[in-house]
Amino acid sequence: MKTETKGLTVEKMDEKGQGLARIAILSAVDHDGDTYAPGAFSWKEGGHQWAHILPAHDRRAIPLGKARVYENGDAALAELHLNLDTEAGKNWHSALMFDLAKGTAIQEYSYGFGVVDAAFEQRGADRVRVLKRLDIHEVSPVVRGAGVGTGTLALKSRGSFADQLDAVIAEIDDIIDRAGGVKALRDAEGRTMSKARLDQLAELRRRFDEVFQFDPASNADTDKAQRELEQLAATHEVRGALRWLK
Repeated sequence: MKTETKGLTVEKMDEKGQGLARIAILSAVDHDGDTYAPGAFSWKEGGHQWAHILPAHDRRAIPLGKARVYENGDAALAELHLNLDTEAGKNWHSALMFDLAKGTAIQEYSYGFGVVDAAFEQRGADRVRVLKRLDIHEVSPVVRGAGVGTGTLALKSRGSFADQLDAVIAEIDDIIDRAGGVKALRDAEGRTMSKARLDQLAELRRRFDEVFQFDPASNADTDKAQRELEQLAATHEVRGALRWLK
């Protein structure tokens, strides 16, 4: 199951490490072109689901706490519980409380999820994805919220180079799928993909061609490719390509 991410809004946090986050308005169409069927978050037994709170989507990290995800009317909410008995939990709680207390809050958050059931609908000129059942994996305070596309690559800690390559491959697979969907929709409507989008895809292709023009038998070329690929991920080229295809 592919993991996606979206931004969310933390509405409050108290001294005991408990808070409330607004994940989504079910009836709204978000800027990913997604909307939600009632029960998308509350289909599991008990009408809610629990997920880890992780720092910056890092699944190798010790969880900062837990979140209970549920629906209330037209809203999907996450009840946050930070574990203040851990050093990481205390540090993040201190940072989040500071952010909420001093000026305009700038800390952003997102949550990771897998799509269990979804369907596409045509609503006027827009093709909308209706998310019917979601498996919420984790909630994360991040440097920049992943409100558009599948931006996990730009948010997670890098870890090993092998892990980073796996993440890039997954992102490229998603780009290919989405580009194909956009092209098919344009073809059905008798339109073509805009020159600007084609130019942006061509630039992404060119950047990857530069990275992978090396001899795997050469250690020097391998080191160069690794540095360039890390730079590519760090500058969010893959994440940017997903935005271009909206």
